[in-house]
Amino acid sequence: ALYNIADSSIKEILTLSFSKLKKKVSGGEEPNFVFDPPKSRYELRRHPIPAMFPGVIDHAQLNNPSHKIFLNPSTSEVLCTTSAEALAMGKFVILPKHPSNEFFLQFTNCLAYDTLEECAEKLKFALENDPTPLSPEERRIFTWEAATERLMESSLVSIKEAHDRAANGMDKTDARIAFWLAESGKIGKIRGLFHK
Repeated sequence: ALYNIADSSIKEILTLSFSKLKKKVSGGEEPNFVFDPPKSRYELRRHPIPAMFPGVIDHAQLNNPSHKIFLNPSTSEVLCTTSAEALAMGKFVILPKHPSNEFFLQFTNCLAYDTLEECAEKLKFALENDPTPLSPEERRIFTWEAATERLMESSLVSIKEAHDRAANGMDKTDARIAFWLAESGKIGKIRGLFHK
């Protein structure tokens, strides 16, 4: 789950979550990270998590200078659109170092972490500093033109790759897939697949 958390809420969460970050277990083992979420709805009502979930809001309304941090702990989100939006809005984005997040590591305001301890350090840094305004190069990366260029680049097939695919018989498979996709785009064909 992704949460856009107000800075004051982050401070409270840090106090709750990371104040006892390094509870050493006997024998000097690794730090034990502790966060005790509410165990019931009753407990949640009595002691709510200090976070604000605004629901559906227009992006223009979110460009609020009092919110400068976006924490995205996800390692399974496919598109990471929310991280891109937060960076484009000039926020700090704190996320785990993971293949799904590699694209974002090129941005100045992206603060990536490996461990919960590093996450706490990145949160502390973000709370004490202001995000750097996007450079013209970083701003261009978020345009449709740049996205189209990346799409074209990733879909290009070199002559050698085309010969290799032909030698392995993959070109016929590609042609069949392309035909099926083109045919399935026709309204009658799609309906025919499901209403027989």
